[in-house]
Amino acid sequence: MKQTRNTAQKKLIMELMRDNHTHPTADELYETARAHDAHISRGTVYRNLNQLDEASDLRKLPMPMGPDHFDCRLDNHYHFLCRSCLKVFDTELEYEDALNSVPQGLDGFITEWHRLILVGLCAECAKGMKN
Repeated sequence: MKQTRNTAQKKLIMELMRDNHTHPTADELYETARAHDAHISRGTVYRNLNQLDEASDLRKLPMPMGPDHFDCRLDNHYHFLCRSCLKVFDTELEYEDALNSVPQGLDGFITEWHRLILVGLCAECAKGMKN
């Protein structure tokens, strides 16, 4: 893996992520970072988020709809994506380690990890649909 510098911008992004459990998008994190450093660029935020993901300091969460989100929580867990507001939430579902074993019928394949994203309506959006 390529060595990356530990810049003030990267430190800021990591600090903002450690304090953020809302699974922000890169653009949302960029807006927050600009409040702390008016000179930080969108490209710097995107580049650093990708480097932090590659270094396993945070996780990029590719979504089936909408932009990628980022997670500071590194333990294995599942997520819920609201299809209306596109917010991402942690779930309380127990992580199924058994799904990381070699799937039957796939000779020669080795499963290393899996990701599950539930899609539906969050409580707030569901409440708005009932009105």
